[in-house]
Amino acid sequence: MSIVILVGGQSCQGNYEHRYLVEQFLATFPNEIKAIITTEPVRRSIPEKIKRNLKRGNFGEKLARTLYNRKHPKDPELLGNLLFDKDKLSQMPGNDLITVVSGHNNQDCEDLLESIKPDIIVVYGTALIRDNIFTKAGNCTLNMHTGLSPYYRGDSTLFWPIYYNDREKLGVTVHQLVPEVDGGDIVYTGNVEYERGDTEAHIFAKGVKVGTALYLQAVKDAQQGKIKYHPQDLSLGREFRWIHRTVAAERKVTDTLAQWELENPEVQHPADKQEQSELPRRKAG
Repeated sequence: MSIVILVGGQSCQGNYEHRYLVEQFLATFPNEIKAIITTEPVRRSIPEKIKRNLKRGNFGEKLARTLYNRKHPKDPELLGNLLFDKDKLSQMPGNDLITVVSGHNNQDCEDLLESIKPDIIVVYGTALIRDNIFTKAGNCTLNMHTGLSPYYRGDSTLFWPIYYNDREKLGVTVHQLVPEVDGGDIVYTGNVEYERGDTEAHIFAKGVKVGTALYLQAVKDAQQGKIKYHPQDLSLGREFRWIHRTVAAERKVTDTLAQWELENPEVQHPADKQEQSELPRRKAG
């Protein structure tokens, strides 16, 4: 079955998490992937940016963000180190398979999908995909959500379980793509385990790895005609938006992670285990 991948990111090269997923798909399905479709970020003039910010309002939060002046907890370089064992991919893998379109919902993307006629469309990290795109798959269109649906949907959904001290809901979801945000029937969910010393970047990297492995299995299931879908009860959860992630919320998450570390002194972080493994071992007897 032919596969097309749609990925987002801050440039047409994607972010580290998008490159990681694409690399894994290329290794697993080297002959089935027919295109990797990315986009350039939207370029706005300074007057457009000013107008947009004025329309959005929330000036108190903008001031707090300026005063906070702290590196984003999900630091891209740290994330890259956590995702890749050796050299971090600085560019999207796939070479000639990569096509850059004006937007995933635009006519050029639709025309490309119409010409390829893929059996499976794989989506990760894009803007909300409309039905003129996700209906182009002959078999199914799937999405990977780095959050546990239906409980945490939308934006920063490995952040919010920490905020609410809801460690059991740290997880990821592979689901059918539908118009509702992260609302499609679920194929697989997976848990993300907290370990002592984990930051938000560690937890997100784990989510990407767990989710990608499940995603690969879901596509294999679709190829073999045995994929199973499980409806969501959206009343059980909530959809979060980027605007909900305030400076106050980030400080609370930092405090919660510090508290989790104190509550789990017996659980070692992998970095600690590696450091100890390099110490001389006492011989038996």
